[in-house]
Amino acid sequence: MYSFTSRVRYSEIDETGKLSIPSLVNYLQDCTTFGSEELGLGPAHTAETGLAWLLSAWKIDIAELPSFGDEIRVSTWATGFKGLRASRNFTVCRASDDAAAHPLVRADSSWFMFDANKGRPIRIPESESAPYVEDARNDSPLDLPPIQRVIRIEGEGQACAPITVTGAHIDTNHHVNNAQYVSLALGVLEEGEVSTPCALDVHYSRAAKLGDTIYPHIHRESPIDGSMSTIVTLDDEAGSPYAIVRLS
Repeated sequence: MYSFTSRVRYSEIDETGKLSIPSLVNYLQDCTTFGSEELGLGPAHTAETGLAWLLSAWKIDIAELPSFGDEIRVSTWATGFKGLRASRNFTVCRASDDAAAHPLVRADSSWFMFDANKGRPIRIPESESAPYVEDARNDSPLDLPPIQRVIRIEGEGQACAPITVTGAHIDTNHHVNNAQYVSLALGVLEEGEVSTPCALDVHYSRAAKLGDTIYPHIHRESPIDGSMSTIVTLDDEAGSPYAIVRLS
């Protein structure tokens, strides 16, 4: 398990004084990048080998978001490797919660390995998975429902204003950063529509790049149990999604 502590900054909060959800996603992806860097498998290793871990899906269970100035501890550990896929769990706790008995946030994630030299996903080489295997052996996975293979959508949804991808959206992999998709999706919702506790499911289908146009569509649905679910698809001009974000 890899952990780091931080203090919630003013630049990371929303209008309520709580950590914003995009900032939360940044903390999660920073945690896994810091952990990889500590093992010598960080961004420099990716640039040298052309091998990159790419995120395919999040399942984030938010019980409570920390407030401005709160001391927090973010932790992550690998939970399994199978074929083309790897899984990784996360928690965000108050720094004083040494045993992580009352996590504010719990998350699961699914990853695959992309070979930039071949331009395609590949089976995970043992040299890339071996440094993380001890986590999978020693740290139990969280008790979370499995990540759904597909987020099903009905109808065309409510069309929102198109968004042009700029340099501010791009990361070192030269495509829109994972947290940026979440920020774009939540940005088209109505004020007050996002509240905690909540669950966030994000599926990434393909990468949007500099100059691409993203067409958001909002889909609101009431499942059988009566709970409200809002899905935002971030689509290309033909209606094929770059990413799908569900808030429930």
